[in-house]
Amino acid sequence: MIVYDYLFYKSYILAKRSRNFDDMPILGGIIFVIACVMFNIFAITQVLERVGIFDVEFQKKYKFPFALVLVGIILGYYLFKGRYKKIIEKYDQYKKRRLQLHPIIVIIIYYGISFGLLLLAGLYKNRDWIFAI
Repeated sequence: MIVYDYLFYKSYILAKRSRNFDDMPILGGIIFVIACVMFNIFAITQVLERVGIFDVEFQKKYKFPFALVLVGIILGYYLFKGRYKKIIEKYDQYKKRRLQLHPIIVIIIYYGISFGLLLLAGLYKNRDWIFAI
């Protein structure tokens, strides 16, 4: 969860800077985390399908309940006993000692890595490209 916590922190900072989430900047932080978690969940399920451990089919009628449950779980994780405040305080202390990257750079790098892994998992599942053995 350290990676997601750092991603949440950078997303939170970006939400505060943009002033779109003045009333609830934690929601701005959670939006980016949820998208990355969904990329990772789909990549893992594709790899597990190819290996034969797990077989699941995502249907359109379940997309909204799945998204709402995922939002609820992640929102509950960060709101539970003020965990988001502790994460923000922790990374604010590190901010003074280290070189800081702009939040959008961190988000783009993590999205790129997650999306790349998702594409590789899809290629592995379908036995394409280098996985065509």
